[in-house]
Amino acid sequence: MSQYWRPEAVVVGWPFTLVGLDGLDALGKVIEKWIAHLLSAEVDIEPLIEASNVNLAWYVGLDAEASRIGDALWRDVELDEAARQQIVGLYRLFFRNPEVVLDKAKGEPIYLILAMTPERTLRMKPQNLVVGLPITHLEAVS
Repeated sequence: MSQYWRPEAVVVGWPFTLVGLDGLDALGKVIEKWIAHLLSAEVDIEPLIEASNVNLAWYVGLDAEASRIGDALWRDVELDEAARQQIVGLYRLFFRNPEVVLDKAKGEPIYLILAMTPERTLRMKPQNLVVGLPITHLEAVS
């Protein structure tokens, strides 16, 4: 049986790494495709190295740790260094068609946060995109 990837080369359980902007950009492109396929919404996702003084009108935590961090930021709680070190990826998402966005998030970037556990494990939950993005046509389904 042939192997498509060596288990010892896998980072966070995927056969590619999230090192640097190239890795984050690649994951952002995958997320764009998931959203288009699952939600029929076209988006542009930009990986960020850092963000300060942003209007956090809407965010989606892509895992439990990221949701915890995003909740703290939403409440204007200053993150400690340990929480900042857990952030693996930060993205800014824009909908190509603003008409599909809920009014409270319309015209604002949506931030996506990806974080690892304190044990340095990444448990991304793509379903958070389905239930967490401010898309109007999801209201009819919810």
